[in-house]
Amino acid sequence: MKTKIIYSLSFVILFVMNVAGQGYNKNYRPLASGDLTVDKNFYLITVIEKTPEVKAILTNNTIFKNFLQNKVEILKTHVTDTCSHPVSLLSDFFWKPDTAALAKELSSVYAANKKTFDKIIDGHLRPSGYYQRFVGLSNEVLLAKAWNQCFYGMDYIINQFGLGKKMRYPRIDSASYIVTSRSYRIMLKDMMAFLDESSNSLDVFYKPSLAVAMQLMQANDRDEPARLEPLEKGINKAAYDQVQKTDWKKYKYAAIILPGAGPELKIPIGHEGKLHADAAARSYLRGEAPFIIPTGGYCYPFKTTYCEAVEMKKYLMEKYNIPASAIIAEPQARHTTTNIRNSVRLMIHYGIPVDMPSLFVTSLSQTKYSAADSFDARNMRELGYTPYTHKKQLSNHVIEFYPVIECLHMDPYDPLDP
Repeated sequence: MKTKIIYSLSFVILFVMNVAGQGYNKNYRPLASGDLTVDKNFYLITVIEKTPEVKAILTNNTIFKNFLQNKVEILKTHVTDTCSHPVSLLSDFFWKPDTAALAKELSSVYAANKKTFDKIIDGHLRPSGYYQRFVGLSNEVLLAKAWNQCFYGMDYIINQFGLGKKMRYPRIDSASYIVTSRSYRIMLKDMMAFLDESSNSLDVFYKPSLAVAMQLMQANDRDEPARLEPLEKGINKAAYDQVQKTDWKKYKYAAIILPGAGPELKIPIGHEGKLHADAAARSYLRGEAPFIIPTGGYCYPFKTTYCEAVEMKKYLMEKYNIPASAIIAEPQARHTTTNIRNSVRLMIHYGIPVDMPSLFVTSLSQTKYSAADSFDARNMRELGYTPYTHKKQLSNHVIEFYPVIECLHMDPYDPLDP
């Protein structure tokens, strides 16, 4: 018992030091641009747009002005030229050819306005948690990496939804259009004309490419990052309120993470999803944790209208009479890696203790998969870290783990669930 207490205390101290030393502040309230998809994918840009002093520096920079004007002229030219294929219309809005030159100028701008930029880095980027993997770096390097994420994220969107390239998860995240079709080419030309009409609002160097990327997501009906938000005022309100009243000393575990299992047919929930939910209900009814977090977005089959987390929440309530106040839906994760990551994000933001262990409860096959070292390797490959520590398989259906603060970091490699 003494060893266990010492271990738990050391973990608490480690986690608290991690939070305090690396910048995340639980009292921080994120800024909002009015477009949640932009906020979640490109929070640096949201902060700049809401900080007139910083925006003015970027707007008045001669090199950035010339860059912006060039992009706006390309946009205007595409309205009347004969270009009609996606590659010819969209390639000029990629960042990759210009990132080296932009990085050099952005570094110079930071050096010349260090105090102003440090204010938004220390006041917003660090405490937000959106750049949690970078917060051990200097302000200059953190800002440079945040810019790179913005540039890469826009290029990813244009590649995936503009050119129809098969990116990380093509089975569920591909373009809705056949990008070689006549109707798609017409849509792109119409999009250029629409953006040209509002080109006066494209007043900072990053806006033309951002506008193209967001239009492409809209054209493909990919608004997943914003669906059902704000969760704590809607589908999760009862549970969010209950978190604040929970006596955590009564429980061994803080939460039960319940991953989805998208059915192959367009039905609300398949047999595998029910098995997952049944296993989680068993743990909850034994009193192991006060909350279940069903996690999974609008994934399978392609362009489904059903959300895994929402349907599992309904199933738990209807079959087991588990109250809504005990179920926190996480409706955006698209993969097993982000099932855990996103659930931890909600735990941190809602105030669920992260110095307690939690449970990952699922089917036998997914338990074996998630308990294996290869799953750790997949997380490292796709996220850059594992969204858990001290992972331990307890049974055929249950894995114990502790959350990690890096889960707050936004991911430019998955624009539908950044």
